This record gives sequence, C-alpha cells and structure tokens, in this order.
Amino acid sequence: MSWLGALWSAADKARKFATEACKRLRNLSYDFYDRYFRRRYHTLVVEESLPARLKRRYLYVVQEDGFEEQAAMMCPCGCGRVLHMNLLPDQRPCWRLTTNANGTASLHPSVWRQKDCGSHFWLREGRVIWCSDV
Repeated sequence: MSWLGALWSAADKARKFATEACKRLRNLSYDFYDRYFRRRYHTLVVEESLPARLKRRYLYVVQEDGFEEQAAMMCPCGCGRVLHMNLLPDQRPCWRLTTNANGTASLHPSVWRQKDCGSHFWLREGRVIWCSDV
C-alpha cells in the first residue's frame, strides 16, 4: 500500500468516526430537548366519535359504552395527518393504552407510519420518543 492509499484509508476512518459522533451528539441533544423543554401530550377522552378537527399535542381516546375503542392524534412530525390506533384487543393491529399516575398516557407498541412521512415513535408518559435510524 502506498502512502497515498494509507492516507486515504485514515481519512475515510476519520470521516466515519466524525459521522457517528455527530449522530450520537444529535440524539443526545434531541433527548435533552425532549426531556426538559418539549411539552407533553394531553390526554382527552371523548365519547363515541372524534371531533372534526384535532388539536396538536392531544391524544384523543374514543370511548363507547365504557370501552376504549381507539386513540387518535395529529402526527408529531408536523405533516398534518391524523394517526388512528385501534385499542380493541380482538382486532389487529392493536395498541395498549396506559394512563400514568401523573395523568399522561403511554402507547404500546410503537407507532410507525409506513406510508407518507414514515414517522416511527413511542408515546411514553405523554412524550414522543423518536425511534433511531439504526
């Protein structure tokens, strides 16, 4: 290997290291911002049907005859789409809604919009936690 090839190899390794370090720093800054500055989603229980227009940062839980049927929210990426999550266990796909002691809600499993914007996130204690690109 010539000195030019060795130099090229070292530069490539440095570029890969810098790229990975930037990704990790970006994720840390997002986590810090989410934890200390981003507001939580409010949980709003509605009877029988969703309102005509949904508000941002609200998780709507549609209840009929005392049973939670679906959860809905505006997509957190800002694309303007409404996400509907089925809460009935006998239909698929199905999410489980947990109301936390502090009044916030969590959804399990993650929400992954495979069309359009491709958003993939968890809703934990009213906060959106984005899934990494890894």
